[in-house]
Amino acid sequence: MGYDREIWSVSERIGYELRSLYEQYGYRKFRMGRFEEYDFYVRNKEYLAGGPYITFSDLDGKLMALKPDITLSIVKNTRATCLQPEKLYYTESVYRVSREVREYREIYQIGLECLGDAGAYTSIEMVTLALKSLSCIDTEYVLELSHMCFLSGILGPMGLSAEAEREVMACLAQKSAHSLDEAAKTYAIDEKDLAVLQAVVRLSGPIEETLQKAQALTLGEESQRALEELSVLSEALQSLGIRSRVRLDFSLANDSRYYNGLMFRGYVARVPRAVLSGGRYDTLMARMGKALPAIGFAIYFDEIERYLKKPAQKAADTIILYDEQSDPCVVAQVMADCQQRGERAVAAPALPVGVSAGRVVRVLGATVKEERI
Repeated sequence: MGYDREIWSVSERIGYELRSLYEQYGYRKFRMGRFEEYDFYVRNKEYLAGGPYITFSDLDGKLMALKPDITLSIVKNTRATCLQPEKLYYTESVYRVSREVREYREIYQIGLECLGDAGAYTSIEMVTLALKSLSCIDTEYVLELSHMCFLSGILGPMGLSAEAEREVMACLAQKSAHSLDEAAKTYAIDEKDLAVLQAVVRLSGPIEETLQKAQALTLGEESQRALEELSVLSEALQSLGIRSRVRLDFSLANDSRYYNGLMFRGYVARVPRAVLSGGRYDTLMARMGKALPAIGFAIYFDEIERYLKKPAQKAADTIILYDEQSDPCVVAQVMADCQQRGERAVAAPALPVGVSAGRVVRVLGATVKEERI
């Protein structure tokens, strides 16, 4: 038995399709409690979207927090090894301060994680699932890729200070050639290095075309290895017939504390912000004492719900109205007839507030009178 797209909300429909998709690829559901010890989030705050967090004291006086993040808890609890990776998905709510207004919001997320393996095939699978996930949200979508090792391989040999490197990364994220010129003056970046950085700002477009432009630059070994990884990924996506939905954009550079390799963000046509974000996060694994590779992504339903809400639809096909004089057996039979026809019906003594329907059926004693709307 399938499901009725007309009845389900946007989130319900997308969630159903995503869960089915991930289970087809062998991912199992991860479940967690609503909160963790507050100290756990304080120790790892550089990997979080930002506080403050909702806290309370439990019965033992221990300070707890409603979870602002899922991946941290997955990493904390994983039993993955290189020989036995864990492939998990989650459907959970996180509790954060809204970006639009200064108040806490419960934000629904669905995410996918592979811990213990982030090799060539796993990267292909993760990007493929990111693309398939976007297609569940909208028919018009694009996935943008980047690679932190390509960028670090360029910046490392320049010998920039930590402050200068942060500023350059910010300029790349803004795709601002003018800001790069100003940063070069401030931090004494020589003309040769500035020319490379200006070329990187322009590295954006279809993945195969942009890879060719990147490979034309004079690059070190780390950057070359990143491009080779992206080339393998590009070939795989082409063989699967989904490469046209992918762009390469090295301005995705502002999550360097979290990601250490492949990065990606997903967009759909009617939503101005990214609805999907992910990448490889070995650094986070190592920080939490897990010397393992890992890769994953999350889908942000707050953005989806804000812009992709369905227009108001009728809540029922039929409203059955009755009163004290109505024969209850007749009311029950009218309801049964509606169900037999597969209709959505509501029986009530008066028109329900806020409920619309295609027709109204009144039961007057034992008589049934139909009114079309």
